[in-house]
Parts: sequence; structure tokens; C-alpha cells
Amino acid sequence: NSCNEVKPTCYEPKSGHKFNINSIKWFPKDTGIFVSSSSDKSVQVWDTNEMAAVEKFKFSGHVYDAQLSAKGGKTSHLIAAAVSNHQVKLCDIKSGSDTHTLRGHTAAVNNVIWSNRNAYALISAGRDGKIVMWDIRRSKAAVHCFDQFNGNSEKAHGGSVTSLSQTEGGLYLLSSGQDEQVRCWDMTNGENTFTNFGSAACADVKSIGAAVSFNSCYPGLLYLPNGSDVSVYDILTGQHITDLSGHFGRINAVCYNKVIPQLYSCSSDCTILVWEPPGPSDKMDDSSAPTKTPYQDSWSDSDND
Repeated sequence: NSCNEVKPTCYEPKSGHKFNINSIKWFPKDTGIFVSSSSDKSVQVWDTNEMAAVEKFKFSGHVYDAQLSAKGGKTSHLIAAAVSNHQVKLCDIKSGSDTHTLRGHTAAVNNVIWSNRNAYALISAGRDGKIVMWDIRRSKAAVHCFDQFNGNSEKAHGGSVTSLSQTEGGLYLLSSGQDEQVRCWDMTNGENTFTNFGSAACADVKSIGAAVSFNSCYPGLLYLPNGSDVSVYDILTGQHITDLSGHFGRINAVCYNKVIPQLYSCSSDCTILVWEPPGPSDKMDDSSAPTKTPYQDSWSDSDND
């Protein structure tokens, strides 16, 4: 794989967050809108044409993740927010207010993700080791707690859940945790597939952004930040395929572009890298490579030099 560094185009925002920004997510159907969550206890909706926040939602705790619904329809205007006060909040862009409070976690919520299978299904993961599926149409919204043993423990991981990602059709959900495990969940029954990824996740991180490559004929590959590298796994077999190296600091998140085969990674070394699969021109033809005898250099004009 080859990688290139992204050169930023700088804008001076008219307004912004006061503390750390924990996540940024594009509106799935419009590149003119994105949402950001922050430790200043807010979620902001941004207009890229104006480069300004056009809506702001305030909460009683730090917001570690926020995501707009991708399925459209009646949930297209909803933002799900993962809050440190053990709650998941739903915000309505149209009305400018939070509409639902989902309670079920016993510690801070790290991640939220809307299901690719059902427009009304939301999945959250927290520092209590739980992964919960919600049906936002119900008064008792929690419909399933993922269990690592497929029993009644209600614990998906032995420690904090650090990432959530899913395949394009929503058939599989991938999670990683501070127990250094990656788990693949069958979303048709909510059970652990017991795919062996080995010891794959970092134990000392609170939250990272993982990604899955999309392919219409295959579930795809999991891209998981692992220190300063991106570890790549086969989703079906759990096989560790390779590590992408290029950063000099801890990688915080990765994002896959399903329109063109590119992966983006951001790191604490203050860089964003773009990764692409090798093309035909990147492969060296061994038959055309010059041959050298032992102790022969390639810079002298003659044997006497």
C-alpha cells in the first residue's frame, strides 16, 4: 500500500468548541453538513459553505461520539450522542432540541452507530463493557445486550469498549475493547461469531475510530488503529493480513472511502495520511531489474573507480 499526507486547507471558523473535539461525522447524504462532539459538553452542526456552527446542543456531560442517521426517512434528522453521564441522547435537527434519553449503561458511553439494517436501530458501546441495541420507537428502547459468551452476562467485553464498526449491509458488527479482543457479531441474531482475531486491540486507549472496507461480494476488511500502525484483518476468518505503517504517533481514528478505495488515518503526530492499494506500476518486474555480482557497486563508472 502507498500513502500520502493530506495538506490542510485552513479556514477561520466563526464559532467553535471550547475544549477537545472527540468526533467529527459527515451527514451521510449531504457534504454540506457535518456534526462534531466535544468535551465542552456539546454537539454542533456545521454548514461547510459558511464554515460556521448553525446548531448547538448542550448536555450535562462530555460527548464522546455523535452520528447522524444514514438510512434516511423519519430518522434522517436525528443525531445520536454518546454522553459521559451514562446516557445516549437523541437530538432533532429540525426542532433544535433533544428528544430521547436512552438509559441502560452504567458508565460513560464511548461510541454510537446507527444500524445499516434498520433505520430505527441504534447501537451504543460504553466503558462498562456493554454493547446495547436500541429501538428508538419503543418506550423501553433497549432490545438487546450483546454477550461475549452468548449467555446472560450482558457484557460484550471484559473492559471498556473502544470501537464500533459495521459492514455495509449491516450483517456484521465489529467491536474492540480494553480486554485486547476484537469481536465479530452476527446482526441477524445478535450473537458472537467467536471469530479469532488474536490479541488485537490496545489495552490503554479509551476510544478509537475503526473502519470496514465495503465490497458487494464480500464482508470486507477491518482497519483497526493499533498504536502508530493500522492493523488489517479479514472479517470472516480473523486473519491478520498486514500492518500499515507511516505515522509517528498514536493513531486516533481511520475512515474508509467507499466511493474510491482509499483509507484515511489521523494521528497524534498531527498528520492525516491517505492510503491506497498498490497499482500495477507499483509492482517491480524482477526480470527487468539489473543484475549485480557480489561486491559490485552501482555508482562507479568502471571497475578501476
